[in-house]
This record gives sequence, C-alpha cells and structure tokens, in this order.
Amino acid sequence: MLLHFCFQWTTNPQFSIIQVFSNDNDLGTLASALQAADPAETLGNENATFTVFAPANPAFDNVDVQSLTNNPDPLRDLLNFHVVQGEALTASDLEGRESVTTVEGQELQIGSENGTLTVGGVPVSQSDVEASNGVAHVIGGVLIPESFPRRVSYDLAAQSNSGAISSGVEGTVTFWEYNDSQTLVTLSLDNGPTGASVSHPAHIHNEGDGEIAIYLSSLDGTNRNEANDGTSARLVDRSFDTLAGFNGYVNIHESVENLGNIVAQGDIGSNATGTLGAGLSLADNPTTNTKELTAQPNNGDFSNGVPGQLRLRELTADQTLVTVRLDPDGDGEFGDGPTQATVSHPAHIHGSGGAIQDYLSPVDGTDSKARSSQIVPNDVLNSDGIYVNVHESAANLQYVVSQGDVGSSSGGGGGY
Repeated sequence: MLLHFCFQWTTNPQFSIIQVFSNDNDLGTLASALQAADPAETLGNENATFTVFAPANPAFDNVDVQSLTNNPDPLRDLLNFHVVQGEALTASDLEGRESVTTVEGQELQIGSENGTLTVGGVPVSQSDVEASNGVAHVIGGVLIPESFPRRVSYDLAAQSNSGAISSGVEGTVTFWEYNDSQTLVTLSLDNGPTGASVSHPAHIHNEGDGEIAIYLSSLDGTNRNEANDGTSARLVDRSFDTLAGFNGYVNIHESVENLGNIVAQGDIGSNATGTLGAGLSLADNPTTNTKELTAQPNNGDFSNGVPGQLRLRELTADQTLVTVRLDPDGDGEFGDGPTQATVSHPAHIHGSGGAIQDYLSPVDGTDSKARSSQIVPNDVLNSDGIYVNVHESAANLQYVVSQGDVGSSSGGGGGY
C-alpha cells in the first residue's frame, strides 16, 4: 500500500537543499541522516545541481534509523539513491521521462498512480521545492537500492499459557539478506534467556494451515550470563524477498516436549509491517571451515553418542556463523533425519580450562535437518584450546553425545 502525505512546503531558492531540509521539521529525519552520511560528498556541493526525492518524516516510521546512521557506507548508498546530479528536474520534466539515473548508479522508474507522480513506485506528495542548488520532491516512502544490505525485524509478543513460563516472553525475529537464495534468520529475547532448564524450539508457520514451514534454531533457556545472550541464528534456503513476503507467523515454544505451550508469537511477511534496517556488511570471499564432531559414548539415552560436523562460516570482519550438524543414523549424510528425541540438544564452545565461553543454539530433536546455528564473535573462536560439546539435554548436561576441537581447519567447502 502506498502512503500519501500532504504537507505545505515553503520554497526558498536562497537556501541550499541541505539548508531547506535542515530548516523544516517535517524533513528532520532526512536531514539527520544526511549529516550522518557526510553530505559533502553529494548535496554539500552548492556549485552543482541536484534533483532530490526527499522522504518526509512519516516515511521513516518503519525504518530503524539508528541502524542506518551507525552504518555510514550503506546509508550513503541509500541516500544517493534519492539523488540525481547535474539536473534540476521539475515535476513536468519528470512526467516526460521513464526513468532517471541516481548518484548511487541505479535507475529509478518514473510513473503515475491515479494521477499522482510516482518515483520508484512511491508517490510524490509535494513537488518542485526549489533551492539554490536544485529542486526537491517530497515522497511518501524510503527508496531502497538493490545494493543496500537489507534486514527486516518483526516483534514477537508474549503469549500467556499454562506452562512453566506462564506469562510468556517478548522478543524479535529478524531476516537478514544473505545471498540471492538464502536468508539469515535470527531470534532474540528482550530480557535474555528465560532461566528455564529447557531449550525453546522456534518455527515459521504457514498462516493457512498452521503447519511448520521452516525450523529455526532453538533458544537455550538456561543460565542468564554473558556467554548466553538469549539469541539464535539459522541460514534458511529462502530468498529475502520470499521471507519478507511470507504469509505466516513465528512461534517460540516452551520446549520440544511441551510444544503446546507457546511463549512468544508474531506475524511476519505479508501479515505484518516490519522495521527495515541496515543489514550485514558481509565479508568478501568468506571462508568456510569444517570440523568433525565425534560421537561420545555415555550413560544417557544416546549411549553410543551422535556423530556430527561443525561448520564455521565467516560472516563479517568480526563475526562467524557456527553451525552444528548432527548425523543421527551415522551414515555420513546430513539433513536426512532428526535425533527423534523429545528434547533439544544444547551445545557450547568450551575454553581450554573447560569453562563455557559461548552458548551455541541447541539442536531440536524433532528437526529433520538436525542442525542449529549461532553467530559468534571471532575473538572467541581464535582462543587457544577451544572445543565444542553437544549434550543430551539441558536437564542432562553431564551426558556429552558429540565433541570436537575448533582449532585450525580440517576441511572446507560448501553451504549449509
């Protein structure tokens, strides 16, 4: 749905475009963003001529402006996508064009909807705001270039239930654009781990039949401390646009055993208005290292242990996506069946002295892919003598079912 805004703007060609924006409260958010992105590279040149498509304040209502101002490079690309240099194009000029080329380098399509001029599909609410170095047109939305790393977040509301976490918990699910066919999905709880001695499964459900469409990585409820921040991550085989338009919702449950007790829920995609923000500054040519997880005999329900793999995928300059993959039937193939346990299997990165350095996401015992992921700071992984343990359950941490050193690479390759 396109939004239309009707403001009255004062044209003053004695002021530059930057000054016009700074002097008008209805363009305050845009003015602040321009300052954060160093406008001297674009609109600060008062000897040049520009056409600017200026989002009014309400256009930023569903944008995480703080995440943009904290990432000046993608913010600059985003703002440059709103600027045409070398021409002061009036509304009449634009109506005679099919597209314009922006400073960012990509084209914006010019059109109309119900008699209203549109730019990139967004309506112009006020045209021909003159300035000393060009002209601005106020628009009712933020234009997103293809080069911009996207993310969108949705709120998860606490759900009252009859279980151990009867008041539920609040949280957020975020979709991070990864590549053309995959999206990184993260979960976070507002107040960190629940303190429950269980792991909390999470899924994306279809709106129509309520069936599970995508397994997400579980959240470890135990031990509120700096090593466990109440988050999880999972790289899923759906494009960002597919998930951002998905007709469904997210559930977080009390436990695998008590799936009927939903502790958090929220609509996503086409069912909700998410908050757009700056995505990940992904590493160029990221490395992927693979380590073996060896089955550990124990006295628990998985007495022979469970073999597996640990994959370390470089995400950014200071973050790595750590994925635990289990092979319950031991056939050397991954993703072909769950452990069939009515629990989740916690996993941790341990230091050389045995202390837990970081909590990984537990593996849901009913997940047919038998895997989970977590984003881990690189400085944790670069520590000496670290290893990973996968346990039977939160209640039976003494039973280690799989173990492997993290150290230097013993292999590499593909995706997840």
